[in-house]
Amino acid sequence: MDAYIDLTHPIEKDMPVFPGDPELEIVETMTLGKDSCTVQSIRFSNHLGTHLDAPSHFIEDGITVDEIPLETLIGKAIILDFTDKRKNDLITGQDVQRLLPSVTPGMRVLVRTGWDRNFKSGHFYEGFPCLTLEAAEYFVSLKIRLLGMDTPSPSPLDDPGQEIHKTLLGAGIVLLESVKNLILIKDHECELVVLPMPFKDFSGAPCRVVAK
Repeated sequence: MDAYIDLTHPIEKDMPVFPGDPELEIVETMTLGKDSCTVQSIRFSNHLGTHLDAPSHFIEDGITVDEIPLETLIGKAIILDFTDKRKNDLITGQDVQRLLPSVTPGMRVLVRTGWDRNFKSGHFYEGFPCLTLEAAEYFVSLKIRLLGMDTPSPSPLDDPGQEIHKTLLGAGIVLLESVKNLILIKDHECELVVLPMPFKDFSGAPCRVVAK
Protein backbone atom coordinates (compact mmCIF):
# COMPACT_ATOMS: atom_id res chain seq x y z
CA MET A 1 0.00 0.00 0.00
CA ASP A 2 1.83 3.08 -1.28
CA ALA A 3 -0.80 5.84 -1.08
CA TYR A 4 -2.09 7.23 2.19
CA ILE A 5 -5.67 6.38 3.16
CA ASP A 6 -7.64 9.09 4.93
CA LEU A 7 -9.12 7.71 8.17
CA THR A 8 -10.80 10.98 9.16
CA HIS A 9 -14.47 11.91 9.19
CA PRO A 10 -14.53 15.53 7.97
CA ILE A 11 -16.11 18.13 10.24
CA GLU A 12 -19.26 19.25 8.45
CA LYS A 13 -22.79 20.39 9.11
CA ASP A 14 -25.26 17.71 10.22
CA MET A 15 -22.54 15.28 11.34
CA PRO A 16 -23.46 13.15 14.38
CA VAL A 17 -22.53 14.47 17.82
CA PHE A 18 -21.86 12.36 20.91
CA PRO A 19 -25.03 12.25 23.04
CA GLY A 20 -24.99 15.09 25.56
CA ASP A 21 -22.27 17.09 23.81
CA PRO A 22 -23.05 20.55 22.37
CA GLU A 23 -24.24 20.63 18.79
CA LEU A 24 -21.84 21.69 16.05
CA GLU A 25 -22.35 25.29 14.89
CA ILE A 26 -20.76 26.60 11.68
CA VAL A 27 -21.32 30.21 10.57
CA GLU A 28 -20.09 31.88 7.38
CA THR A 29 -18.76 35.12 8.88
CA MET A 30 -17.19 36.43 5.67
CA THR A 31 -18.01 35.61 2.03
CA LEU A 32 -16.33 36.22 -1.31
CA GLY A 33 -19.24 38.27 -2.61
CA LYS A 34 -19.32 40.63 0.36
CA ASP A 35 -15.80 40.55 1.80
CA SER A 36 -13.56 39.24 -1.01
CA CYS A 37 -12.57 36.25 1.16
CA THR A 38 -14.21 33.44 3.08
CA VAL A 39 -14.02 32.95 6.85
CA GLN A 40 -16.00 30.50 8.95
CA SER A 41 -16.72 30.57 12.66
CA ILE A 42 -17.09 27.20 14.33
CA ARG A 43 -18.26 26.04 17.76
CA PHE A 44 -18.01 22.39 18.74
CA SER A 45 -17.08 19.86 21.41
CA ASN A 46 -13.40 18.95 21.50
CA HIS A 47 -14.52 15.30 21.26
CA LEU A 48 -16.25 15.70 17.90
CA GLY A 49 -15.97 13.26 15.00
CA THR A 50 -12.59 11.59 14.52
CA HIS A 51 -10.83 12.65 17.68
CA LEU A 52 -8.29 11.75 20.30
CA ASP A 53 -8.84 11.23 24.05
CA ALA A 54 -5.89 12.27 26.18
CA PRO A 55 -5.54 10.66 29.62
CA SER A 56 -6.77 13.90 31.26
CA HIS A 57 -10.22 13.15 29.82
CA PHE A 58 -10.89 10.90 32.82
CA ILE A 59 -7.68 10.83 34.87
CA GLU A 60 -6.70 13.43 37.45
CA ASP A 61 -3.33 14.93 36.48
CA GLY A 62 -3.31 12.89 33.26
CA ILE A 63 -1.48 14.42 30.33
CA THR A 64 -3.38 16.71 27.97
CA VAL A 65 -3.51 16.73 24.16
CA ASP A 66 -0.61 19.14 23.76
CA GLU A 67 1.58 16.95 25.99
CA ILE A 68 1.21 13.73 24.00
CA PRO A 69 4.57 12.82 22.41
CA LEU A 70 4.61 12.70 18.62
CA GLU A 71 6.21 9.26 18.94
CA THR A 72 2.90 8.04 20.36
CA LEU A 73 0.95 9.40 17.40
CA ILE A 74 3.17 8.42 14.47
CA GLY A 75 4.50 4.97 13.60
CA LYS A 76 3.58 1.37 12.96
CA ALA A 77 0.13 0.17 14.02
CA ILE A 78 -1.35 -3.33 14.18
CA ILE A 79 -4.91 -3.80 12.90
CA LEU A 80 -7.22 -6.23 14.68
CA ASP A 81 -10.16 -7.33 12.53
CA PHE A 82 -13.49 -7.68 14.31
CA THR A 83 -15.76 -7.12 11.32
CA ASP A 84 -17.59 -10.29 12.34
CA LYS A 85 -18.98 -8.40 15.34
CA ARG A 86 -22.53 -7.13 15.02
CA LYS A 87 -24.77 -4.66 16.85
CA ASN A 88 -24.46 -4.92 20.64
CA ASP A 89 -21.64 -7.49 20.40
CA LEU A 90 -18.74 -7.33 22.85
CA ILE A 91 -15.03 -7.65 22.12
CA THR A 92 -13.68 -9.76 24.96
CA GLY A 93 -10.21 -10.26 26.33
CA GLN A 94 -10.20 -13.72 24.75
CA ASP A 95 -11.09 -12.17 21.37
CA VAL A 96 -8.16 -9.78 21.63
CA GLN A 97 -5.72 -12.43 22.84
CA ARG A 98 -6.69 -14.68 19.92
CA LEU A 99 -5.64 -12.00 17.41
CA LEU A 100 -2.89 -10.40 19.44
CA PRO A 101 -1.21 -12.92 21.76
CA SER A 102 1.79 -10.63 22.20
CA VAL A 103 3.08 -7.29 20.96
CA THR A 104 6.15 -5.11 21.33
CA PRO A 105 5.59 -2.64 24.20
CA GLY A 106 4.81 0.82 22.91
CA MET A 107 2.96 -0.35 19.82
CA ARG A 108 -0.22 1.19 18.43
CA VAL A 109 -3.35 -0.91 17.84
CA LEU A 110 -6.37 -0.20 15.63
CA VAL A 111 -9.65 -2.09 16.15
CA ARG A 112 -11.58 -2.57 12.91
CA THR A 113 -15.30 -3.39 13.13
CA GLY A 114 -16.70 -1.68 10.03
CA TRP A 115 -19.07 0.31 12.27
CA ASP A 116 -18.03 3.56 10.53
CA ARG A 117 -20.52 2.62 7.79
CA ASN A 118 -23.20 3.86 10.21
CA PHE A 119 -21.65 7.29 10.76
CA LYS A 120 -24.39 9.21 8.96
CA SER A 121 -27.20 6.74 9.48
CA GLY A 122 -28.47 8.24 12.72
CA HIS A 123 -27.50 5.04 14.56
CA PHE A 124 -23.75 5.51 14.99
CA TYR A 125 -24.05 5.81 18.76
CA GLU A 126 -26.52 2.94 19.18
CA GLY A 127 -25.32 -0.56 19.96
CA PHE A 128 -21.82 -0.30 18.50
CA PRO A 129 -19.41 -3.18 19.28
CA CYS A 130 -17.26 -2.28 22.28
CA LEU A 131 -14.68 -3.71 24.65
CA THR A 132 -15.27 -5.54 27.87
CA LEU A 133 -13.31 -4.40 30.92
CA GLU A 134 -11.30 -7.62 30.61
CA ALA A 135 -10.30 -6.66 27.05
CA ALA A 136 -9.24 -3.20 28.22
CA GLU A 137 -7.14 -4.77 30.98
CA TYR A 138 -5.52 -7.08 28.44
CA PHE A 139 -4.52 -4.13 26.25
CA VAL A 140 -3.00 -2.52 29.35
CA SER A 141 -1.02 -5.70 30.06
CA LEU A 142 0.46 -5.49 26.54
CA LYS A 143 1.75 -1.97 27.30
CA ILE A 144 0.46 -0.46 24.05
CA ARG A 145 0.64 3.32 23.70
CA LEU A 146 -2.36 4.07 21.45
CA LEU A 147 -5.66 2.31 20.82
CA GLY A 148 -7.80 3.41 17.88
CA MET A 149 -11.22 2.26 16.71
CA ASP A 150 -13.85 2.91 14.04
CA THR A 151 -16.54 3.07 16.72
CA PRO A 152 -17.36 6.15 18.82
CA SER A 153 -15.88 4.71 22.01
CA PRO A 154 -14.11 1.66 23.42
CA SER A 155 -16.87 1.36 25.99
CA PRO A 156 -20.68 1.37 25.93
CA LEU A 157 -22.39 4.69 26.62
CA ASP A 158 -23.67 3.34 29.95
CA ASP A 159 -20.32 1.93 31.15
CA PRO A 160 -20.65 2.08 34.98
CA GLY A 161 -18.18 4.65 36.28
CA GLN A 162 -16.52 4.72 32.85
CA GLU A 163 -14.19 1.97 34.08
CA ILE A 164 -13.09 0.95 30.57
CA HIS A 165 -12.00 4.49 29.69
CA LYS A 166 -10.33 4.91 33.07
CA THR A 167 -8.48 1.60 32.77
CA LEU A 168 -7.02 2.49 29.37
CA LEU A 169 -6.37 6.19 29.96
CA GLY A 170 -5.08 5.50 33.48
CA ALA A 171 -2.38 3.32 31.93
CA GLY A 172 -1.37 6.21 29.68
CA ILE A 173 -2.96 4.70 26.55
CA VAL A 174 -4.14 7.41 24.18
CA LEU A 175 -7.53 6.68 22.59
CA LEU A 176 -8.36 7.43 18.97
CA GLU A 177 -12.10 7.28 18.35
CA SER A 178 -14.43 7.37 15.33
CA VAL A 179 -11.90 6.74 12.58
CA LYS A 180 -13.13 5.56 9.18
CA ASN A 181 -11.94 3.48 6.23
CA LEU A 182 -10.00 0.88 8.21
CA ILE A 183 -11.73 -1.61 5.93
CA LEU A 184 -9.62 -0.23 3.06
CA ILE A 185 -6.37 -1.31 4.73
CA LYS A 186 -5.80 -4.87 3.57
CA ASP A 187 -2.66 -5.65 5.57
CA HIS A 188 -2.58 -6.39 9.28
CA GLU A 189 -0.12 -3.53 9.84
CA CYS A 190 0.11 0.05 8.62
CA GLU A 191 2.07 3.24 9.12
CA LEU A 192 -0.19 5.52 11.13
CA VAL A 193 -0.12 9.33 11.40
CA VAL A 194 -2.40 11.01 13.96
CA LEU A 195 -2.30 14.81 14.13
CA PRO A 196 -4.64 16.32 16.74
CA MET A 197 -5.16 20.05 17.03
CA PRO A 198 -2.73 20.93 19.87
CA PHE A 199 -5.13 22.78 22.16
CA LYS A 200 -3.26 23.54 25.37
CA ASP A 201 -4.62 21.75 28.45
CA PHE A 202 -7.47 20.13 26.51
CA SER A 203 -8.68 16.59 27.28
CA GLY A 204 -9.20 15.76 23.60
CA ALA A 205 -9.15 17.19 20.10
CA PRO A 206 -10.31 16.45 16.57
CA CYS A 207 -7.56 14.82 14.48
CA ARG A 208 -6.46 14.35 10.92
CA VAL A 209 -5.62 10.67 10.69
CA VAL A 210 -4.00 8.91 7.71
CA ALA A 211 -2.36 5.54 7.18
CA LYS A 212 -0.53 3.57 4.52
